Amino acid sequence: MKPPTLNRYDAMRAMAVAVGGLCVAWSVQAQQSVYRCGQEYTNAPRDKSRCQLLQAQAVTVIEGTRPSMGGTGSAPAEGRTKIDPAKAEVTTQKDRDAQARTIVVTELEKTQQQHAQMLQEYKQGGMVLWSSESREQAKHQERMAVLKAAIERAERDMESLQRELARRPAPTHP
Repeated sequence: MKPPTLNRYDAMRAMAVAVGGLCVAWSVQAQQSVYRCGQEYTNAPRDKSRCQLLQAQAVTVIEGTRPSMGGTGSAPAEGRTKIDPAKAEVTTQKDRDAQARTIVVTELEKTQQQHAQMLQEYKQGGMVLWSSESREQAKHQERMAVLKAAIERAERDMESLQRELARRPAPTHP
């Protein structure tokens, strides 16, 4: 017996049914239950009693960086010199340490300047009333209390930054 031949309409209908079936199968797989187990998100938890079932929602996966496969013993490219990885790491760490120290020094200087400005404003503020404070002494006292708290916070910040600088010795240049 000869198998039946399909006309174009029947072939397209069969293809549509197959594609539709694939779409349904894909959407069922995409809608699997997702659980949060501590810091981990999974659709197959080891112990469901310790995990929380999450509502169905779009999940975005962000891939991390891949390690490079450099330094496999190949000859250095023309115009480049071969670098010892151990020395490169030491140099890189020294650069990071110097950069971190520079950031701390900059932050300390900025905090010292803000502290000096607030201190000057506090000393002058005790004698000068703003126009909005001329009728209400409580507003003046509140402004001065806020300024004093900011001065104390800046002093604590400066102490903290100085401790951080003491932990990071000054870079030595050969």
